[in-house]
Formats: sequence, C-alpha cells, structure tokens
Amino acid sequence: MVNNKYKKIIEFLGENRIKTDFTLGPLTTFRIGGPADLYYIAYKSEEIIAAIKTAKSLSVPYFVIGGGTNILVSDDGFHGLVIKNESSGIKILAYKGKVHKASKETKFSDIYIEADSGVGVNRLVRYSLDKGLAGLELFLGQPGTVGGAVYINAHNMKRRVFWGEKVYQARIVKEDGTVTDVPAEYFKFDYDKSILQETKETLLSVVMKLSVGNKDKLWAEATDVVTYRAETQPKGKPTAGCTFRNIDKSDAMRIATPEYTCSAGYLIDKVGLKGYQVGNAKFSDQHANFILNLGRATASDVLNLINLAKEKVKDKFGVTLKEEIVLVGNF
Repeated sequence: MVNNKYKKIIEFLGENRIKTDFTLGPLTTFRIGGPADLYYIAYKSEEIIAAIKTAKSLSVPYFVIGGGTNILVSDDGFHGLVIKNESSGIKILAYKGKVHKASKETKFSDIYIEADSGVGVNRLVRYSLDKGLAGLELFLGQPGTVGGAVYINAHNMKRRVFWGEKVYQARIVKEDGTVTDVPAEYFKFDYDKSILQETKETLLSVVMKLSVGNKDKLWAEATDVVTYRAETQPKGKPTAGCTFRNIDKSDAMRIATPEYTCSAGYLIDKVGLKGYQVGNAKFSDQHANFILNLGRATASDVLNLINLAKEKVKDKFGVTLKEEIVLVGNF
C-alpha cells in the first residue's frame, strides 16, 4: 500500500525511478527474500544521498543494497525504501614517489585509487591488476561490492589479509545526513567488523592505497587465489557465503580444536549438522559454514538452520556462534 509518506518519496525521487512491491530475492546471492515496499536504483553518490535524506526526513526506514552478498532478506520483505547502489566510478586519484637524482626518473611508491561504493570487488581488483598495482590481488574472485567489503572488512583468511588494511580514506553519509571524509582509522577495522555496523552510516566511496608491482606475478597470485576458492567452497547453489564468523582463539584453545582452528564450520560439522537440511535450505556437505538454497528455500528455512546450529554448538562447546550474514527486514 502506497501511503502518504511513500507518495512523497515517489514524487521527490521520480515516479519513473521508483518501483513498488519489488521482489528482493533476485538481487541477493541467496536468491531469497520478499518484496520492498519501494525500490530505487541510485547510479551516483548524489542520488544515494538524496534518497537517504528523503527517507530520513519522512522517518521511512531505508536499506542500501549493493551486490546482495552476506545478507538474508525476510520472507516478508522490507517495509520501507530499498536503495540499490549502482554507483560505478573508479579513478586513479594520486601518485606518490621520488625522482631519482641520476636518471631523473620518477619512482612511484604509492598509488591512490578512488572507487564508488557500488563498484564490484572483482571489477576493482581486475582494474588494479591490469595496471600492475599490488594490494588487492588476494581478493580476486570475492563477490559483492566495495561498500560491502568495507562494511564487513572483507578478508582472505588463508593469507590473513584484510580489506581495511588497504583503505586510506573514505566518504560517508552520517546519520544526520551530512557527507564527510574520514580516515581509515575511523572505521575501527577488526575481523568481520567496521564501525559502520554500529553507526549505520553509508559508504559513498573509498580511496585505496596500493603500490607498484609486477603485473604478471600479481595476476598469477590472484589466479591461485581463485583456484583455491573454487576447490574449498561450494558452488552451483545460491548461498550468502559464510554464515557465521569464526570463533575467538581463546575459545578454540579452551575447547582444544585441532591445531586450535577457529573455524565455525568445524564446530557445525562436529555437532552433526554438516549436510543437514531444513525445508529447501541445507548446510553444505563441502563446507559446513555455508548454507545453500536448494531451489525454493525461504528465509525461515535458513533462520531455522542458523538457530539450530547456534543451539547445538552452544550446548556442546559452550560457544556462542555469531552471524556473519546480515538479516534484512522483519524476523
């Protein structure tokens, strides 16, 4: 139902730009989720800002969606405005280097690349590799957008490398609607964490600090990363990625996991849930921390698996699993 507040949003953002009762499932890697009351595609930062300010001024809930990874949308959908972030700009912002006295050649040490938050992680990684820039090669093959990578502090756990390590500064929309530039320290990056998860601020763009590397070697290393992901992670069925965050090292030592592994998937396996199915959702037979949509899974199916895993792991190991995926809508 289009109420008066929704009518004002439609009027301001454009009747030809707003869709009503728009199904969100196809926008997510899980392929699960009900409709958004209002759906708007923003193609540039200014449109994201305008949409957020409009929703805030009318006290209408809003959610900004990028690549749709790491989220589970409620079967009931989202009652408010969903903003699809399609901002796509990438540019080299600055070079830092020194002029060699003898040859007069400039040796660049740091290259600063600015990317809009709607840019796909893979696109940005490939852009940097094609230009022979080092720093993002270990993220090739990861789904999602730059905005999501900052929000969750994306990582390559095999190599212990985190996205936030390469962030130099960023532009965000604060809770009061103002736009400001912040340094990397602002985000308080940690494992699977950034300050955005607490403040609910929205990332508009980010500047990454990279270095000059050997293009062929960088591509070779990036290709190895993609091969490893293909060998160790399930494929062929929709999934949001890892369901739970890895456990703390102190918990791993207390319960004496093999080699003190912090893997949440190991614990799920040990409580007998690897391959377990509820409805059309199933813990992967290959990697127990992945829940798969077998075709017609509902958010309720997935949530039942999540709650079951948390209950069984808590009972057996005394460890409280924490979700990595974000729940969107009413649960």
